[in-house]
Amino acid sequence: MNKMCLIVAAFLLALAMGTAGANPLQASDGNATVVLFGSIRMPYELNDSEEILKVDTGLLNAPNATYQMVDQYDAVYDPAMYKPLNEGRQLVYFVIPRDSLFKLITATPEGGRPININWWATPKAGNEFLLIRYYGITDWLINPDEQGIVVQVRGQNNGTQDVTFSPENFVLLDQWGWPYSATAGFDTEVIATGNASQERVLVGFSGISLQSRPVALVYGYYTESPIVIDFDSAYTQLTNEQVYGTAGAQNVSAAQPAGQTVQPIALAAAATNESAVAGAAANNTTAQNATVATNINSSVSSTKARLAAARERLKQQTKDDTSANTSADTPAGNATPGTAETAITSLNTEDIM
Repeated sequence: MNKMCLIVAAFLLALAMGTAGANPLQASDGNATVVLFGSIRMPYELNDSEEILKVDTGLLNAPNATYQMVDQYDAVYDPAMYKPLNEGRQLVYFVIPRDSLFKLITATPEGGRPININWWATPKAGNEFLLIRYYGITDWLINPDEQGIVVQVRGQNNGTQDVTFSPENFVLLDQWGWPYSATAGFDTEVIATGNASQERVLVGFSGISLQSRPVALVYGYYTESPIVIDFDSAYTQLTNEQVYGTAGAQNVSAAQPAGQTVQPIALAAAATNESAVAGAAANNTTAQNATVATNINSSVSSTKARLAAARERLKQQTKDDTSANTSADTPAGNATPGTAETAITSLNTEDIM
């Protein structure tokens, strides 16, 4: 068995172990239970400074619930649209500033009390040379034949020498360990010791089978020190200290009976923050939400057009590469995705978020 077979076998074993231990976030008020299965961001076609956050939720023992998100600065966001999927399962759409980080979501079941759930920490993994932070999926395009997925990442030099950070080194793995190489990405960057890449960057994958479920992102897949971010196990919940601060976390813990979820007194305290008040005041009115919902539906519909355009560009690129006989010398993924890339506002915040 060659080295590559051993690497693939190790990945499959790791993925199987990670899937077995994966659990969605959930909390209860003693009656209703709210479950968070995950979230995906996507472009907001009408405003480049905003994006759409789709939160996949489940609800048990209650007919319905309303939701609010709280970001790292304590600003509060109301949903722009709810989309039922099946009994007890729905997507909750938020229109948010691009590249926002969140720390808390509050669900209020109909006839029940508000339930606070700490958000996910930013997944990260590294080796002795490079640390990769993964900010999630920023676009997911599907047509009857294939999927296209865009993810957002940032690299940080983890060693004592300059490192090269390149999109062609990224691979997306499905549930069977099949590797999909990047087909679009960012300009290769050399990162100096102790520094991070200048911005969060986007990496695109296309031609993904509809039978494939993305389960891991790997940097340096064909090297001896691959960096693996397992989607089923890398998402861990933020601690109370990270959400409420040290003093706030102590108050939450002291006031909370063992085994129950955090209650709204903690969120009420956070809402006294000026930025939270400003964020709540800036929320959309009912009439505005109707307009926003229409715009969201337009953004969702346009994904088909984006995928078709991306596929045609790839066909043309392949044709040009074949005729010029230079495909073997052309690094994969140097094309910049259509979604704009935005600089990170605070690396220190992302160390915990």
